Amino acid sequence: MLILVRPHASILDGPAVALWLARQRNIRNAVFAVDPDYARHPVKAPLLKMYGWVVGRHRMVAMDGRRPFALRRVLEDMAAGRNVVIFPQGTGLSDPKRPDQPGMGWLLRKIPNVPVVQLHLDHSRRWPSVTVQADNWFTVDGTGVPMFPRVTW
Repeated sequence: MLILVRPHASILDGPAVALWLARQRNIRNAVFAVDPDYARHPVKAPLLKMYGWVVGRHRMVAMDGRRPFALRRVLEDMAAGRNVVIFPQGTGLSDPKRPDQPGMGWLLRKIPNVPVVQLHLDHSRRWPSVTVQADNWFTVDGTGVPMFPRVTW
């Protein structure tokens, strides 16, 4: 399953989603696509890895939106049946209304049989709260007809 999370406006978004998935939906072993600056940082990377492992045995992979090979890694994970969490807006936390990165359209066209769930983050408090956007489904062709199976939680 592909789990899309918006808006991405805080460095606490990833940890909040990891905890919510494990506690509220019993989803463990998810793969989080993370900015390479965090995923490869000598201090932040070990802390994020440890947190993800403790809360849900989640793991992270570096995903640079400017390099198409990172998206191919995400496709491999989904093909293997893993749950993948992506913040499609990418980096630039100062603007929560920024558009998705260009690679998102390509990725969505490549996974027609993978369920897609959208999560919404509320940043009105210090720790972001997570809700499911059940009625807000992606359509690649713009017709408004859902192109992906609904996931009922």
